[in-house]
Amino acid sequence: MAAKPITETPASLREAMWIDGDPTPSPLHLDFRPVLELLARLGYTERDVDGWLLKFNHANRDLVGKLELNAEGALLVSPMLREEGSGDETETLTDLNIWSRGYGGKAHGSRLGIRLPGGQRYAPDAAWISPEQQANRPPPLEDDWLLPFCPAFVVEILSRNDSVAAAQRKMVDYIANGALLGWLIDPYRRRVHIYRPGVAPETLDDPDTVSGEPELPGFVFEARQRIFDRRQSG
Repeated sequence: MAAKPITETPASLREAMWIDGDPTPSPLHLDFRPVLELLARLGYTERDVDGWLLKFNHANRDLVGKLELNAEGALLVSPMLREEGSGDETETLTDLNIWSRGYGGKAHGSRLGIRLPGGQRYAPDAAWISPEQQANRPPPLEDDWLLPFCPAFVVEILSRNDSVAAAQRKMVDYIANGALLGWLIDPYRRRVHIYRPGVAPETLDDPDTVSGEPELPGFVFEARQRIFDRRQSG
């Protein structure tokens, strides 16, 4: 594992633009490069770091929501979700899982940790591994702590004080590292940002439904009913 030497503060640690204008970033961005450099000197491989980060995540699960790592060595510390945020994830994963049972592949929630080829360790709010990915992936090794590739479809749902810039950055990372389709759902502005390789992101304002075509044939998510209006009536 090659750790980047510490020179200056990464741009990812300076990002702002939170939904409610809260001056406290959420997730918090901590410079984790000294730890990564120490692990590299100790001879840790990428898989070793995966396992170490997963154990570190579990040890702190009752204190924070989840811990992720971007390519620049910033540790992203997310708080536990409020009831509304947890409900958003459940609604999205439920519909994706029902569709996946009929079409194929495998749907996952935010407990799935992935390691991207660029070195990022993320846990998307919902994800789908395509049948092609399942068929072509090599047998998992015993020390494969995290999924070592990006799912074909990933979803991130903004929480109340999330950094919009950080969420957009994650979506770009997903697409750059193999995702065919990504949705960034913004319940507060009632928008869905759609990401695909090779094209600029598309923004849908207060959509009734969002289609997964052609990457997810037949998958239609009722964003307004499942998330936007449900929050207002709750």
